[in-house]
Amino acid sequence: MRRGEFVDPQRGRMTLLSLWQEYERTTLTHRRKTTPQNYRVAMQHALNQFQLWPIGKIEHGDVADWVASLSKTKGAETVRYAHRVLCLILEHGVSTRRLPHNVARGVDLPARPPARERILTADEVDALADKLGEHGDIVLCMAYLGLRWSEAAGLRVLHVDLARNRVRVFERATEVAGHMDVDVPKSVASTRDIGIPAFLRDILKARIEGRRPNDLVFPAPEGGHLRNGNWRARSGWDKAIESLGLEGVTPHDLRRTFGSLARLAGADLRWIQKAMGHASITTTARIYAHLYDDELDTVAAALNDLRKPT
Repeated sequence: MRRGEFVDPQRGRMTLLSLWQEYERTTLTHRRKTTPQNYRVAMQHALNQFQLWPIGKIEHGDVADWVASLSKTKGAETVRYAHRVLCLILEHGVSTRRLPHNVARGVDLPARPPARERILTADEVDALADKLGEHGDIVLCMAYLGLRWSEAAGLRVLHVDLARNRVRVFERATEVAGHMDVDVPKSVASTRDIGIPAFLRDILKARIEGRRPNDLVFPAPEGGHLRNGNWRARSGWDKAIESLGLEGVTPHDLRRTFGSLARLAGADLRWIQKAMGHASITTTARIYAHLYDDELDTVAAALNDLRKPT
């Protein structure tokens, strides 16, 4: 609350459930289709504890106790996301002058677990693509174009410009509650152009030649958008990664692999940010900064060379 503003305590009698329903009706409806579903799942953890509590009666300590209790049965990322959503809802209460301040702020949260990294080498990418046979094209495109699965599933013929040697990421197809949601990328940065490595040109040319501009580059066999789970089962993904000693690798790891391969090709962090469609370079640095550790020695040596002998 801003200094000097008055909040009527009577307005704090609204229950958390009612405040959530208002937020869902007035604000959440304007978000992407995947966001409401994710928020509902996360918010249910808070509603299990505070559903009928008047929002004015929820105190900082109550939220801290809830976080501690939830941490006993849920992973750190689940707890952190549930807290984030509760914080947003209570902030809505502050902005609508039902609460003087947000009691969810400043609560100690479980530390994020170390990121699970499974980055493939170029040889491993090739071996995996070969093992998957006719399904290997999408593996190469994700690993060498940095596409998210949803972006590969939403890629259309008109987005592939072989004359300019570019792929335009302009659409994504995400599975939500059993249905395919087709939308623009999740952020302005995610809408981007990516250069096509020469060896991919023939692969993409075969995919788009003779096709209509609005046709999908990677359609499902039955038509329509490709679903991740169906593709993994049909392609024999699990057997392929097991046979290659790549247990635990997911299609999303191919996107991470792109960042690593780009670094080996000489790309700097800004280039990787742009090519991967990260809204903030902070995200890129958090994931890929370790790939630049070799520069510590390079710069140290260069600084040493600058010093005049005494």
